[in-house]
Amino acid sequence: MRNVSVTLNPDNQIEVQVGTESRVGESYYLGLQPNSTNLDFQPATGTWQLVTEWIRLITAMEDGLQLFLPFDFSDEYTRWLTLRRENRDLSVAFGWATIEGWAISPSDLSEYASGLPGFMPDEPIVLQTFYLPRFLSNLRQCQALLHDKSRLEQKQGNMGSNPHT
Repeated sequence: MRNVSVTLNPDNQIEVQVGTESRVGESYYLGLQPNSTNLDFQPATGTWQLVTEWIRLITAMEDGLQLFLPFDFSDEYTRWLTLRRENRDLSVAFGWATIEGWAISPSDLSEYASGLPGFMPDEPIVLQTFYLPRFLSNLRQCQALLHDKSRLEQKQGNMGSNPHT
């Protein structure tokens, strides 16, 4: 059984499960990134980029530090996971902040990853602890599944834009 999973539901919402807790978040703004020339909404591609960035940040995370990872991109707020590393363990909790979803790029979370202004943990606070290598392994499994969905999504998008197919 995985202790963490990130998937897309049939409504293209991001479903995040961490241990006994789960949340659903909006993916719409993943398709409206600054400086993007592609206006097609591709939730699987955006979510794959997001999970890829999560893995990069968690892998680089030093002992004793806290990290913030977004997953719900709404008009007036975002929902986040916060992680604190202690040796080979991660303590994880859900929360939110008033940063707008459109202001965050899923492929570069550096601006808020190590410090999120106005972060508020969900109440009651449910802090869960996981073995870091297993947590990363579970995220990599999700990344692979999202990558497959992303490739299919891009292929279908290309077929739809070609009048000869």
